[in-house]
Amino acid sequence: MAQKAHPTSLRPPKDLYHGCTHWNEPRFYYITTTIHNLISSCCAETTHFLDDIKISRHLGLFFLEVSLIHFHFTSKKRFKSRRYKENKKNKKKPSWAVIAHRLYSAVKLIQRFTGTKKVILKVKRLKIYTRAVPKTARKQVSYYAKGFHRGKYDFARYGLQLIYLAIQGKASALSLSRFLEQNLCSRQKRKRHHQFLAFVKQSFQALQRRSKVQGIKIQIKGRFTHKAKGRSRVWKYQMGQMRLSQLDKDIQAEYVSTQTAYGSVGIKVWICN
Repeated sequence: MAQKAHPTSLRPPKDLYHGCTHWNEPRFYYITTTIHNLISSCCAETTHFLDDIKISRHLGLFFLEVSLIHFHFTSKKRFKSRRYKENKKNKKKPSWAVIAHRLYSAVKLIQRFTGTKKVILKVKRLKIYTRAVPKTARKQVSYYAKGFHRGKYDFARYGLQLIYLAIQGKASALSLSRFLEQNLCSRQKRKRHHQFLAFVKQSFQALQRRSKVQGIKIQIKGRFTHKAKGRSRVWKYQMGQMRLSQLDKDIQAEYVSTQTAYGSVGIKVWICN
């Protein structure tokens, strides 16, 4: 008997490019992936996440539409003692001015790389605050966002903001998979992985009543915890319905692979709008 194809493989992949081009297929994919990596590197180690990017070209013009999400990692209304201010190292993440300068340099590189006459960049910024999240959901995840847990659970504040945007249908699967990838890489101990995944599950359960999407599914498979004989572990969470067998459904699918101290990990995210 013939082997059945997976529903995800039958679904047409999301194309970053929109328009006609004279490039051949290998050069086409090389240019689009290079531009995508260049734009995402401009947001590295900042308060912004790359949510979506669209590339189009017409004659000598090159159009880029970039969607960014601006998170707020720290609260402005918290109490700070004088001793805390003296002993703390001032390490602030770059603001929008730094990202704008990086994007301006990236436009020049793209113009030389593609050989076009003019490159037009359009940026959409979406700001999100912790107070935008419903108060009932914040109370359920308040353990991770407390002041004395700031160093231990540094992902709690902006992670709750991102999950709320994903449930509202304003964040893509790309930004959600990048959030999972970064935190799985940075946590090397077994307890930290367990606490991070517990936070993700608890946040989705707290915000489930506010959901405006049909379903969200997350699957993490690989060696991200210590087990005998190097066995891999599978962690799954699904909220709502995820009908992968129906090709007419608007489903965003994203796959990311990363490395931990124990081995490689694969992350799959589906969002059904």
